[in-house]
Amino acid sequence: MNRSQAVLAAALLAAAASPAAASPAFDAFRQVCADNHSDFDAVKAALTTGGWRPAEVKAATMQGVTVVESVAREEAAGPVKLTVFAWHGTKGPVKISACTVRVSPMTVGGIVKEAQDWAGFSPQTNTPTQDVWRFTPAGGARKALQPGEYNAAAAAAGLEFFTLSADGADTILDLLKIKS
Repeated sequence: MNRSQAVLAAALLAAAASPAAASPAFDAFRQVCADNHSDFDAVKAALTTGGWRPAEVKAATMQGVTVVESVAREEAAGPVKLTVFAWHGTKGPVKISACTVRVSPMTVGGIVKEAQDWAGFSPQTNTPTQDVWRFTPAGGARKALQPGEYNAAAAAAGLEFFTLSADGADTILDLLKIKS
C-alpha cells in the first residue's frame, strides 16, 4: 500500500466511524470527475495518478448515444472500494460525457452535506435514495437550473446533472454533462 492509499484508507475508516467527518469518497469524486466538469481527457489524466488500476464494470451509458471512448478504474482503501466508470460520446451534434464513482460499501449519509456544499444549493430532486442537482458552470461556481433553462445552458457552458444515490450498501456519485 503506497502513502496515498494509506492516507485514503485511514480517512475512509474515520469517515465510516463518524458520519459528520469529511468524506474521502466525495473528495475522490471531486478530483476525478467534478472539478473538471466530467471532461473525459481530464478524467483519464486524473486516473493515471495514485493507485487506480483497470477495472471490469457493467457499462451503462445513455440510450441512443454513440460512445467514443470509456475508461474504468478502481482503487481499494482498507474495506472500501472506489470504482470509476467514465465515458464520452455523441448523440447527433450533442456531446455527452459522464463520470461515475461507486463507493462500496458506504451509505449516502455523510456525503449529502458535502455534495450540497459543493453544489452551492439544495438538490432540485430529493427522494430517500437519490438527490439530483441540475446546473451550469457560472464564474467558478454552479448556477442552479430550472427545466426551461436546460437548452440554453447546453448551448452555452453546458448542462450538468449531479446525482447522488444509494444502491444497497453502496453510494453512487454521478456527473453527466450535455453540451450542444
